[in-house]
Amino acid sequence: MDEFLREINFTASNNFRINVMGKLDENLSDILGGLSITHKKENNNITSYLEGRIIDQAELIGILNTLYNMRFKILSVKINDKTTV
Repeated sequence: MDEFLREINFTASNNFRINVMGKLDENLSDILGGLSITHKKENNNITSYLEGRIIDQAELIGILNTLYNMRFKILSVKINDKTTV
């Protein structure tokens, strides 16, 4: 429960992990803040994972808006202390 109460501090960049439903093309990384894109398939469902540094709130909102406009269902957005990028 505490992870939902964690405040995002944008005085420095943060590592994020954004999960979306569906297969996101890796070539879209450039328009999504340079985040790395990986996929996982479970029971005929594909989830895409975007990971990397996001420098400020404006960049985060821009990435989320781009995903929304592309009609991807955003499953979660988390600060990732242990990024694989």
